[in-house]
Amino acid sequence: MLRSLAVAVVVGLVAAACSSPGGGSSSWSFGPSLPPASGEASGAPSPSAVPSAAPSPPASASPAPSASAGPPASPAGNATPLTIGTRTGSELEFEPDEVSVPAGSHVVVTFENRASLPHNLTFSAPISVATAAVVEPGASGTIEFDAPEPGDYDFACTIHPGMAGTLTVEPAG
Repeated sequence: MLRSLAVAVVVGLVAAACSSPGGGSSSWSFGPSLPPASGEASGAPSPSAVPSAAPSPPASASPAPSASAGPPASPAGNATPLTIGTRTGSELEFEPDEVSVPAGSHVVVTFENRASLPHNLTFSAPISVATAAVVEPGASGTIEFDAPEPGDYDFACTIHPGMAGTLTVEPAG
């Protein structure tokens, strides 16, 4: 009899711990906490209670000043525009993941996060520029740099290891 009572108490405690206060479903999150989608309630702490590396500006805000590698920027008329985005949904891939520009050109990259997860776009040395640490789903960021010597240069999302691409700098002319 005592054992049956103990089992019933344990089952009751487990059931109580697994249900949410409002009777809705609960969800698990691995990684940084994100605010709920619009219209969705959450028992998770508010975004202000969750520590973060740096807040990202709203999508309508003007882009932050970008870092630049190499000599000063060339006039806007000579810029090489480039768009790098993410696949939609939760795939961890850039689209396109291979791009090319001429050596010495001033490159203006628009990064579009079309995914349902936060991402960023970071070029390794010698380019060494990056978007905000977190570009929220549906948002975009712009970075500028002068293309280095011909060769292949890596770019990546530092939030998701393995999400990478290649910028090929081709000889000018």
